[in-house]
Amino acid sequence: LAQAIPICPISPCIHCARPPALCLARTLAATVALVVAARVERSIQASCLCHRFFGSGIGLRSRPLLLRATWPSASSAALPALSPALNRSSDLRLRRQLCAGLVRVEAPAMATRSDEGGSASSTTPAPRVESEGWFDEVHFAEIDSTQSYVEREHESFNQARLTVVSADHQTAGRGTRDRTWEARKGKTILVTFYFRFPPDQPTDFVNRNAPNVTKVLSLAVVDALRWASGSNPHPRADLRINMKWPNDVVANGQKIAGVLARAVVHKGRLDGIIIGTGVNINQTSEEMALINRPVWPATSLRAVTGSTEDFDVAAVRRRLVRSFGAELQTFFAGGFPAFRSRVNDLEVLIGTEVRFRVSDTEVIDGIFDGVDEDGLIVLRLPDGRTRPLPSGEIIPKV
Repeated sequence: LAQAIPICPISPCIHCARPPALCLARTLAATVALVVAARVERSIQASCLCHRFFGSGIGLRSRPLLLRATWPSASSAALPALSPALNRSSDLRLRRQLCAGLVRVEAPAMATRSDEGGSASSTTPAPRVESEGWFDEVHFAEIDSTQSYVEREHESFNQARLTVVSADHQTAGRGTRDRTWEARKGKTILVTFYFRFPPDQPTDFVNRNAPNVTKVLSLAVVDALRWASGSNPHPRADLRINMKWPNDVVANGQKIAGVLARAVVHKGRLDGIIIGTGVNINQTSEEMALINRPVWPATSLRAVTGSTEDFDVAAVRRRLVRSFGAELQTFFAGGFPAFRSRVNDLEVLIGTEVRFRVSDTEVIDGIFDGVDEDGLIVLRLPDGRTRPLPSGEIIPKV
């Protein structure tokens, strides 16, 4: 499966330029590849090789059509059942293409790990791929970084759906300002999302609301953590889970999660969003103490709740993914104003005096008054005026 094997009945072989009838070896290889892929339960992709509909003159888009597929067992049905998403689809043209054999089979993108020189030095096993609701989930046992993977591969995703890429462990995790995100294997939620704003959304709506997606994801993180902590046999009565501007989630004054986001340009507008989070779940207090954070020290759900047993990381991750998926639908419909009051209710700094670095040359002091309907931080200055600020950094007072 390392190379694409064409099994299209009307396109010539892309390797020897012969029609399929004269390329028996490759036809046989394609059949063997399908059986092997099924037996090892690998996730594969099917992509259309033809630029014309089989048996008619209906035109297809020139870019290959990507269809996600998961082979559940060696007894899987043949081509018509290749993609669960296709089986749910009412698109007859796609069904006919698939049944006609207008597909090729190729291995999915492998996550690469780079050495110090920047070259790929190893690969991780193929991910598990699943689809549910309006999102597709891809899960790796190990990867360099879920954020980096999505940045590399997002153009191959279904642009009309929410793609969720998660991992049990990552070897090159990233935080804001290119800081390293440290995570112990299997003890942290590591997930990155990719989506595009609906194409019928006005560009002005997208530009106003895209910067606030981090707050929407933070709300989903808070929901998942509260849900998980409620399952603790001995819940901590004084547990407080809050948001901290601009992109952190804190529990009892300690950082438990962070959010990282960037926008992607599509046809001249920034309507593609890559956004990820790392949430500490099962690290012990002793492990958290090894992370040097003098301000907002690190914690985990297990450490802050005092639990003696591990939480189910996969279950908390599922809750987070589904919560974010539901919140996004509300976000598309009403933008950030629909979330403002909830964000301000959860903001740990609201009503406190902060020092705010606007730029390298401007630092101001004021009372944190929350965020406005555009998501801008609002400071109440000593003279009573309020000042909305689009960006900056809250810094400790010296």
